[in-house]
Amino acid sequence: MSDEEVFAEEEIAGGEGQELGGKTGFIPAVVLRLLKWVALGLGAVIFIVTIVIVTVNILNKGPQNVVYPSDSPEYNELPEILQWYDLNELRIRTSDDRQVTVIVHPKLGYQMDDVAVQNDLIARREIILDRIRTFFANKKAVDLTPDKEKLIKNELKQAINKLVEKQSVQEIIFLDFNIIEF
Repeated sequence: MSDEEVFAEEEIAGGEGQELGGKTGFIPAVVLRLLKWVALGLGAVIFIVTIVIVTVNILNKGPQNVVYPSDSPEYNELPEILQWYDLNELRIRTSDDRQVTVIVHPKLGYQMDDVAVQNDLIARREIILDRIRTFFANKKAVDLTPDKEKLIKNELKQAINKLVEKQSVQEIIFLDFNIIEF
């Protein structure tokens, strides 16, 4: 390059003294670069927020009038506090052709602090256990599914109440209720 070309470039560029931090008019060049990066960052944030809002609105579209099922009264009511008479775990074979074993651990609920009922249950324990064993031995495996558990408990409660005085058993619960094929 010749000297004339160097002088021509300096005249076009504004002469010497143009540095990175120099002034170009009203605002310094460093401030302009900083504002450029801030504007890019702000634009990126606005873009991302817009994408998120659009995505959420798309995902939330669906049936607006969704009716959620209400709790059944069985779960809403507060159960009565009972005293429980524990019977041991029983293993009983069903009446199926291919026998199935039922493992059940029942507890009998009766009125709290009723000593007469407690004494009656203790005195008739063996008869009650035999009645429970007979009850399950006469059933088939298809009759002992979890959806029929409430019906099973009611039938068993009626059978036990026929054995005790004043039909004092108010509820039966199963701590274990398993059906196993052998």
